Amino acid sequence: MHKLLVLVLTAIHIAAIKFELPSAPPGGVRRCVKQYIAADTLIVGHYEIGPDQSKEQRIDVEVFDDAAMASKYYHKNSVTEGSQKFTFNTHETANIHYCFTNTNSNPAYHESQGHKRTVALHVDTGAEAEDFSETKKTLEPLEQELYRLERISQQLIKEMDVLKADEEKMRDVNESTNTRVAWLSTLSIIVLVAAAAWQLHYLRSFFRSKKIL
Repeated sequence: MHKLLVLVLTAIHIAAIKFELPSAPPGGVRRCVKQYIAADTLIVGHYEIGPDQSKEQRIDVEVFDDAAMASKYYHKNSVTEGSQKFTFNTHETANIHYCFTNTNSNPAYHESQGHKRTVALHVDTGAEAEDFSETKKTLEPLEQELYRLERISQQLIKEMDVLKADEEKMRDVNESTNTRVAWLSTLSIIVLVAAAAWQLHYLRSFFRSKKIL
């Protein structure tokens, strides 16, 4: 049976998490970690899979964003144990999903046996993911740190601009929705008043035809 657990990385530039991933027969147990990242952002990360005492567990790793929804992967791999590095640039502003699925190859395995794997994930984004090895050759240590802080500041400004754009888009949607609701309410009142006036006119005509009025 396929099970899904979702965690959220809240760190802006550096995120690290370690968790235990239970094993299950075909379908496995899937745990996803997601992180909201702006478009055209450099991502450098690595994960480490703990040892498998049972020799029956396989970890499937998938990295994708909301826009692709797993149709196009930034990174996809199957491992038994050990560490693996991945690097990519995001295509769009979206949640990046880092998904790990632990599948047990033994059809007779039952979850009560308690097999699990340790998964450690570390992700650097933006300026923290950049390689400053070239600048170290020409800059003094203090200049290197100032340059790194400048790149981080630029990344923060970029992310603030993205959040501002999202807020403006949401505000425009809310204003448009409020306008439509106001027009709908006005139209509803007009229709009700017109219906009441027609009913009153009809009843008057009916009673007059019956010589009641």
